[in-house]
Amino acid sequence: MRVTDKYGLTTPVPFVNIHVERDNALYLDPSAIRNGTDSWSRRAHTQLVDFFTEVLLLRKSSLPADHAKGLALLQYLHEPNQTRLGVSARGIGGKAIGSGLAGELWDELGANPAAQSDALTRLEHLPVFLERVGPDLISDLTTRIIFGVLVDFTNEMMRRYPGLAAGATIESVPMYDPTTKQWRPVMAHLPYVAPHQILLIPKEWVFWRLLMWSEPFYNRYATTTVRFERGSYDNKGRFQGPLKKSLKSEFTDHRKLNNDQAVKYKTEQDRDLVIEYQNFVDTEFEPLSDAEIESRTD
Repeated sequence: MRVTDKYGLTTPVPFVNIHVERDNALYLDPSAIRNGTDSWSRRAHTQLVDFFTEVLLLRKSSLPADHAKGLALLQYLHEPNQTRLGVSARGIGGKAIGSGLAGELWDELGANPAAQSDALTRLEHLPVFLERVGPDLISDLTTRIIFGVLVDFTNEMMRRYPGLAAGATIESVPMYDPTTKQWRPVMAHLPYVAPHQILLIPKEWVFWRLLMWSEPFYNRYATTTVRFERGSYDNKGRFQGPLKKSLKSEFTDHRKLNNDQAVKYKTEQDRDLVIEYQNFVDTEFEPLSDAEIESRTD
């Protein structure tokens, strides 16, 4: 049963019309949010950048107190069941970050060359350089960081569609405050379908895969830059370089090469391959249509 079926709403609606009783095979993607043009998108994007910039700043600090604060920020990024997004074996549930995974991510950010050289600066850059960071995790992290924005959006939808308020509950939820750069408990008034509240998502913010991930960067930027480093131009101005196939056979660890090339060009040539990739993603991005969203969630 979708939201519109549950509450008797007429389609189309401005939010993702999820099935309320199970997970839906779509992901909240920070790159999609960045490409939004409305005030909700601008606010959410600013909050995502603010949060991750703060985490990276604290990670680079030499002060133990800053490390404790940074780790604490990550430990609040637990599983959000309210969106019903992502894929699980059955029912409703994502991949919780928990204290263990928060510590692993904190350690990765400290050891990762791209993070330490400022080549990795955004949440959506993580899958390009870090192992085991997939769409479920990025979607969960994004949801938790902008939870307050999503609550406000859902409340606006409840005013626009009063039927959504039927059976709504009020629960205390930790939300990130960009003013204090800390988490604080906030009472969230949201629609409720057992066993969780429902958090509505602007439909332009979801995608069926990660918009930024390791393989396109590896193919378009990492191996391409190696090819040009090793090649040369003949006397007719034609470029001669190793074949991509041979480079892929040589560089089998894709994320390592992504790190190596991103750091090299950032530090030695002041060329930001990650931002180039990000800009490419933006030019290619088109939000999913209502029909595509329905098809993906079916």
